[in-house]
Amino acid sequence: MVDKSKDIRPQDSLTTAEENRSMFDSIAKYYDGTNNILSFGLDRTWRTRAVGRLGPTSGAKYLDVGCGTGDIALEILRQSPASQVIGIDPSEGMLFLGQAKIASAGLSHSISLVLGDVLNLEFDDNSFDGSITSFCIRNVTDRRRGLREIHRVVRPGGKLVILELTQPTGRIMGPLFSVYARVIMPVLTKIMSSVPAYRYLTDSMADFPRPQAVTALLEETGFVDCTYTHMTGGIVTLFVGHVPEDRK
Repeated sequence: MVDKSKDIRPQDSLTTAEENRSMFDSIAKYYDGTNNILSFGLDRTWRTRAVGRLGPTSGAKYLDVGCGTGDIALEILRQSPASQVIGIDPSEGMLFLGQAKIASAGLSHSISLVLGDVLNLEFDDNSFDGSITSFCIRNVTDRRRGLREIHRVVRPGGKLVILELTQPTGRIMGPLFSVYARVIMPVLTKIMSSVPAYRYLTDSMADFPRPQAVTALLEETGFVDCTYTHMTGGIVTLFVGHVPEDRK
């Protein structure tokens, strides 16, 4: 029987799961370089801070949702060399590059990147000490279901960290980002990769809920002590939620 679920129009994302997978497959080989250029190299700093908030510890196991080409997983091992990471992603193109990167770093024994869907995580309850997702949650077609799945597989007392692109609204950064998104980004992406894919990037940033709505959704799906922190004038936001110690 053919699974039609990936073709259903999304509740939250601007694209279906299949459209999203196809888009990331098409830009996979450009992804790392283009992101570095578009962020003026700040993407590395953002990932470092996000993993720092996760606080990986020796011997612990972490789930990287939407692992892409493996940069977050590598940063976890950089900060805590004795950690274990399983990364999931629906894009085979992104995973292929990530797996090669992990192998080149000699970390295949500590990091495993596999095909996976956050809406249907194939892990037992309480399988992980924490989870992190970067530049991914805005693409999830049913965020409530995805967050509940993450909550299920993270042990009581564990933590979820979300690093996400957001649209700045300040009087200075708001107009500056608008000019950047309409003028500079299309020029750079025309040179580097796919203009339609990165037009989707700006559209999805504008469509993503405001931070207060995201923390409210985290609380609704079972997380506690939920906070958010803006970085780089609000272009990215770091969300943190905890699984209650007394979860039954």
